[in-house]
Amino acid sequence: MAETINQIYKDIESKKLSPIYLLSGEETYYIDLIADKFENTLIPEESRDFNQTVLYGESTSANEIVSVCRQYPLMSDLRLVIIKEAQMLDKREWTKLSVYFSAPLSSTILVICNKNKTFDIKTKNLITKNKGVVFDSKKVSDSGLSKWIKEYVKEKGFIIDEQSVTIISEYLGNNLQKIDNELKKLILNIKDRKNITTEDITNNIGISKDYNVFELEKALATKNVFKANQIISYFEKNQKANPIQLIIPNLFSFFVKVLIASQTKTHTPQEIAQALGFSNPYFAQDYIKAITYYSSQQIISIIKLFEDYDMKTKGMNVSPLTTEGDLLKELIFKIIHI
Repeated sequence: MAETINQIYKDIESKKLSPIYLLSGEETYYIDLIADKFENTLIPEESRDFNQTVLYGESTSANEIVSVCRQYPLMSDLRLVIIKEAQMLDKREWTKLSVYFSAPLSSTILVICNKNKTFDIKTKNLITKNKGVVFDSKKVSDSGLSKWIKEYVKEKGFIIDEQSVTIISEYLGNNLQKIDNELKKLILNIKDRKNITTEDITNNIGISKDYNVFELEKALATKNVFKANQIISYFEKNQKANPIQLIIPNLFSFFVKVLIASQTKTHTPQEIAQALGFSNPYFAQDYIKAITYYSSQQIISIIKLFEDYDMKTKGMNVSPLTTEGDLLKELIFKIIHI
């Protein structure tokens, strides 16, 4: 059976466990969360030396894994075996492990952390057929990232506004571990308050209040050449905090939303907010401004530019002497003067 992270947490807390938990997929954040939950809460601390084993895919083998899993717990009902970085195991080792998957020991809980890869359906079926659990850790989509941030903040007992969510998602991207780390740090710093503001974000996450991707989008929306050049000059001087590899996907996402906004019938804040999935029509304002400065055809041409410049950041079709700052200046010039 495939389960959610909340269901697996319930399994651990209630001790109603399956003999095998296969955690695999592109989103490593959830795999680490579940593995940490098993490692830190399932076996009492005083008996972990006897009943808890952590192995690593790069330095273990199927024979060692099976041997450890076949051991019975000592003065306990359960034994925990965690295989971290299981994607480093040789393919032939997985074939050998299928013997254990077919007949797992009920007193051993085997947790397999297979990052950035998914298993073939045959292996998944073998595990679930023998009462095991498969957890597919999928990347949060760009469209679902705002919702994820809001839910994360709500679970921590805080409130965050739409603009703050947008700044976080555009600045940090969909790296959930990075977002988690930065929000934890921010929450510690704001102490007794429950509202997270844009000022909190700029003060605690290292985002300049005036020179960030969010402000660059606003400048491009109205073809504000002076402001756009100010921002990209700041980016050029602070490339470590503002890499072009982060800026291009964010601008691409912005203009895709502008294109969606341009296809609405009446272009009202309410209609555009609904089309873009915003709860507050106020945050549709930048998109309304953009569609008055760019035609649909121009927006499509701009979106095509990002593919070209993404390739250039990888060193393709560009002079070896061209810097990231040069590429960004060129891109912004073409967007504004398209």
